[in-house]
Amino acid sequence: MSENFDKQLVVPVPNERQMAILNMGYYNFIHFGLNTFTKKEWGSGQVPTSEFKLKSLDTDKWVKDLMATGSKGVIITAKHHDGFCLFPSKYTDYCVKNTPFMDGKGDVVGSLAASCKKYGFKFGFYLSPWDRHEPTYGTEAYNDYFCNQLEELCTNYGEIFCVWFDGACGEGANGKKQRYDWDRFYSVIHKYQPNCVISNCAYDVRWIGNEDGKCREAEWSVVPKRLQCFDEIMRNQQQSEGVFAMAKIDNTDKNLGERSTIIEGEEMVFWPSEMDISATYAGWFYRKWFEIFLARSVGNLVACYKRSVGNNATLLVNVAPNPKGELPAKFIRRMTKAKERIQKMFSTQVECELKQIGTYEYEITFPKGKVSKIVLAEDLSKSQRVEEFALFANGKRIFKSKTIGFKKFCIFNKINTDKITIKIIDSRCEPYLASCRVYR
Repeated sequence: MSENFDKQLVVPVPNERQMAILNMGYYNFIHFGLNTFTKKEWGSGQVPTSEFKLKSLDTDKWVKDLMATGSKGVIITAKHHDGFCLFPSKYTDYCVKNTPFMDGKGDVVGSLAASCKKYGFKFGFYLSPWDRHEPTYGTEAYNDYFCNQLEELCTNYGEIFCVWFDGACGEGANGKKQRYDWDRFYSVIHKYQPNCVISNCAYDVRWIGNEDGKCREAEWSVVPKRLQCFDEIMRNQQQSEGVFAMAKIDNTDKNLGERSTIIEGEEMVFWPSEMDISATYAGWFYRKWFEIFLARSVGNLVACYKRSVGNNATLLVNVAPNPKGELPAKFIRRMTKAKERIQKMFSTQVECELKQIGTYEYEITFPKGKVSKIVLAEDLSKSQRVEEFALFANGKRIFKSKTIGFKKFCIFNKINTDKITIKIIDSRCEPYLASCRVYR
């Protein structure tokens, strides 16, 4: 490939919103609504609001529980696919104001937003574009309806750190076809919440490609812009014709962002990935048997954290409240233990100095002793560049991997040394490392 090709790949850099969410690292989902009481993942939109049988709610405890796990913020399902709203919307009767909860005066979204503000915890919401209840769905009038609800949520609940859109739609071949006005949706959010990240089906953060806690060895934040042309249901537009259509890629591509997926001359964008998982191995809404038999182990939660936050991605973990409105103690206990295990792994930091000793080589020096972990970060103001690197100590290679990006955990067998060399094997133009931390 040409020198111009390399330069093309290092043009994109993160915006302030993207850097803010990367700095958060780990945050939470809360899936809660009528589905909690009907034991469904996708509600029909026909369930009576009287089925929302919540008797009491302590969102202060939600926030304190999540903070205990090391989380930095929470995103709640203000409206899922069934169209039921956890806030008293002026634009539909299919919402919490027509439930027995607090005699119709409750506002789950508002309560959680107030608790987040009280404890300095970041607050966000999920609003499903697909709506199985709203009669205007499938017409242009639905875009007005959706924007009205976006405006309610963006103006009534204080600062929003993230709006999360879901591209799921199960209408089927004979179902309603809704042409979502995505650009209008984004404009409403940016108008009222200019610092808010828009995640999934949007340009700030992308889905990692699965819900299984898996990632790529090379997790790239710099990807082809054509990836942002979502499918027709989600974006209402087709892939471009010609060479770009022949090289179609999506979020599930195992080589996403690597040179093999890029066409020389095409536009690149900075679009970091987010790993979304549930605290159980199945389902997003609460089921008792999920809690009993399918809760993720502490070890698995730690592994997911290392594969995401430790590998240039963010981690979004869903904790589904039970019908009593409580975050199950089992989930919180395991997630808190996972946080403690991670803290222990990185508890003994060694003072070190990072020095560039060649265009593609760095040296880390520190007081002699046994070390087993290094955390690296690139200077993303110059884009993401490193494609492959290795660590060497005492004349032998101790670690090898591909991308570094925002954060990279390098974990190896303990070695007694006072110097580690970083050799950049492959890079898009000259590499720039921003920081290095060494641990016993």
